[in-house]
Amino acid sequence: MEKTKNKKHFRMRPMIIVLLGFLVVMFVGAFFLALPISNTDGKWMRFTHAVFWAMNGVCGTGLVVTPTSLTFTGFGQAVLLLLIQFGGLGFMTMATFVFIIIRKKITLKDRVAIQEALGQDQMKGVVRLVRNIMIMTFVIEIVGAAMLTPFFCVRNGAIGVWQSLFTSVSAFCNAGFDILGRVGNEYGSLSDYNGNYGIISIVALIAILGSFGFPVIDDILKCKFRFKRYRLHTKVVLIVSLSIMTFGMFYFFASEFNSAAMSGMNVGEKLLNSMFQSATASSTAGYASIDQTKLSPSGMLLSAVIMFIGSSPCSTGGGIKTTTFAVIVLMSWAGLRGKEEIEIGMHSISIKNGLKAVAVMLLGAALILCGVAIIGATDGISPVGYMLYDTVSAFTTTGLSMGIVPSLSDAALYVLAVVMFIGRLGPLSLGLMISNQKKSGLKFPTSNIMIG
Repeated sequence: MEKTKNKKHFRMRPMIIVLLGFLVVMFVGAFFLALPISNTDGKWMRFTHAVFWAMNGVCGTGLVVTPTSLTFTGFGQAVLLLLIQFGGLGFMTMATFVFIIIRKKITLKDRVAIQEALGQDQMKGVVRLVRNIMIMTFVIEIVGAAMLTPFFCVRNGAIGVWQSLFTSVSAFCNAGFDILGRVGNEYGSLSDYNGNYGIISIVALIAILGSFGFPVIDDILKCKFRFKRYRLHTKVVLIVSLSIMTFGMFYFFASEFNSAAMSGMNVGEKLLNSMFQSATASSTAGYASIDQTKLSPSGMLLSAVIMFIGSSPCSTGGGIKTTTFAVIVLMSWAGLRGKEEIEIGMHSISIKNGLKAVAVMLLGAALILCGVAIIGATDGISPVGYMLYDTVSAFTTTGLSMGIVPSLSDAALYVLAVVMFIGRLGPLSLGLMISNQKKSGLKFPTSNIMIG
């Protein structure tokens, strides 16, 4: 009896398995990235930098301490790409895919872990969803690479094939890593191609697809693009995501029209790069076609806000998620009208979902502020606005940066690593913690406090 009790006590929760899986892959990746064969200088990489690079890879962030293209050899870039792919798909998705290939039986415990990792309401169909996720991922990434190849090959020769594949995978996983840097523009990302309508549009499309979330893409294909037949979740994701991107595009076009960020561009190019800035921030893709340090104050603020909202649930992107933002807005609107229920269309959303959304937003904001405070205490050189921008980028696993990361101390890098790790997995851990709370039979009397 005692033995059974101890076994239950030490049984590992599914989400803990996911967390440990990410950490194990991160440290294994750090080891391979640190190898001399992975680095262009032929030397061992510093432990802190190797861990930071690997954490960026599995979290799909793209905040770099040195230029990716000039730091890693082909082998190192391949290792980084595997980490990006793993981070985009998630530990349980990759593990389940391996189980399917080797025909290993997927147990009930495995299915529970998959359900929680993918944020599904029910266990039924999770294995089929994983199979569809893998198919969708590889199809989109391969098609994206094929579309980019002519553009990169014309400009860069045969190496353009590898650049296209790397860019496509990184864009779909919303990682923001690029191997396009060159001497004189080491951290340029896509700035050398900001006048290329093909590359900018294709990368934006790939990133947007990655940000929608696999259940949304699956639902769209099932319903054959008939909006009325979409699930409520799909409708909310599409409406909120596209609304934010459209608003952001026109806002950036107005705020940056005469700014240094878009100097020398014609009207068409300014509209193109405004679209891309909005898409890369809202999808948390992390690619930059314009110098982020040259954004106007209002443009910088909007980028940070859009990054904080981020992509959608069960996607490769980060942020508090579009659905979280939608629920908070709807709950606020219900409160202003004196409603006791959160309503959307002909549906009612539970207050429990609203409270969870508020908790995710407040915890995310608190984590960002704590991160900025600690980084400011360890590295008080950079402007507060720059530290805030990069910390938001870390939490939302975006990768857009004001260029302060290479100058940060080891302590500050570890802070950013923790912030991006919690940002990648925190909401899932929070959901597990809430779902595992035992319900109390007590019900306290209702009271009112003054609001506003």
